[in-house]
Amino acid sequence: MKKKLMIVTLIAILLVSFCVTKSWAGEVDILINKLVEKGILTPYEGQILSAEVKEEAVKELAQGKAVTAPAWTQKIKIKGDARFRTQVEWGKGKAPAHQRIRNRVRARLGVEGKVNEQIDAGIYAVTGGNDPRSTNMTLDDGFETQDFRLDAYYIKWMPELDKQIGTGTVWLGKFKNPFQKTALLWDGDICPMGVAAQYMSPSFELGEVPTSLYGNFGFLWLDELGTFQNDPLMFVFQGGLKMDIIRDWDSVIHLGGAYYTTSHFQDNVNGPNYVGTAGTNTYNANGTYKSNFDMIDVLLNYDSKRIFDFEIGHGLYSDFIWNTDSETDKDFACMCGGYIGKKKPKKPGQWKAYGEYRYIERDAVPDFLPDSDFYGFMSSGTPEGGGTNGQGFVGGMKYAILKNTVLGMKYYYCTPISVDAGTSAQYDEPYQLLQMDIAVKF
Repeated sequence: MKKKLMIVTLIAILLVSFCVTKSWAGEVDILINKLVEKGILTPYEGQILSAEVKEEAVKELAQGKAVTAPAWTQKIKIKGDARFRTQVEWGKGKAPAHQRIRNRVRARLGVEGKVNEQIDAGIYAVTGGNDPRSTNMTLDDGFETQDFRLDAYYIKWMPELDKQIGTGTVWLGKFKNPFQKTALLWDGDICPMGVAAQYMSPSFELGEVPTSLYGNFGFLWLDELGTFQNDPLMFVFQGGLKMDIIRDWDSVIHLGGAYYTTSHFQDNVNGPNYVGTAGTNTYNANGTYKSNFDMIDVLLNYDSKRIFDFEIGHGLYSDFIWNTDSETDKDFACMCGGYIGKKKPKKPGQWKAYGEYRYIERDAVPDFLPDSDFYGFMSSGTPEGGGTNGQGFVGGMKYAILKNTVLGMKYYYCTPISVDAGTSAQYDEPYQLLQMDIAVKF
């Protein structure tokens, strides 16, 4: 009896120490069955031991104590995505029959490591060239290899604050955009550079409504020209609140405001060159920016996961921007839109349909920042990717056919807000864009 107990105990210790994969778990079951056949264990004891070993192995993995994997792998997160797109464009040329069809691909790969309890560091690489607003590569040039570049590299500090104070994060380097934003001002592919900070307060009751306050700050480099007196910079000050207004519907209202100000921008002779501008702002005769950009940005969003007793997500969103330092009267931009379905479809069967209207006057925002797929127009009427002086409709839908595998379709219809009278290059037709995607994440 003692011998039998000793064997069972030894096997249990060995199995708990090493049973961390499905293949090894299968071998464990075979071993236990052999012990049952030899009469060392009864069938009942074999079942109990198998269940206990598997339960203990799961606990070990959850606590990061799996001895078969090096300790450093438990501090590293790897994630990425790939997308294949068919893109159709109309209206880039004067002839009504002008049309372009192409396939475009995008791939992104990121690694983030936990340095200690307060600090993480990350590196992200993407396809694309030197355009900060596009990670797409067109399939062309006889199967040539594609560029893969570093897009983000940062240190993220999460100081240990008292729970009554809230939570905070500081970003250093080139990082994912940390601000509350829309495509009216920020293209989703832009990773700003510099220093940024985020703060979120603890939840509190505001008229019996759970509420949280937040604040964001950014000191962003646009370029470094050798003399600090000429270096174009951007400062961001943002704050707002989030309120759980209808708890039964899991509904949240977000009201935010931001002030963006630029430094060494207006009349800077190096200004238009350092950003690869779309050329739709107003410029001086020597090609410099005519205006500075001191922008007030107001965002109002509503998101909900239910409609009465139905689990149907929906939401409304809006963004209003006023450039208070424009030298022209073309200083306003706005967006209004809504969606129904899952906000971010991931699981099979989840879907989303959305539509929005955008309006961006010529000097409302810097022309190198907005969504590059929503076209602006130069004074001649020539359409330019991203940019300003454009208005139009954006609509689309997404559907998850498998886990983390989503089909998408998006349509843009863009027209100029103003065009110089009598220009011979004026385009008579609107710019239209249709994108059909399949995107996967891992």
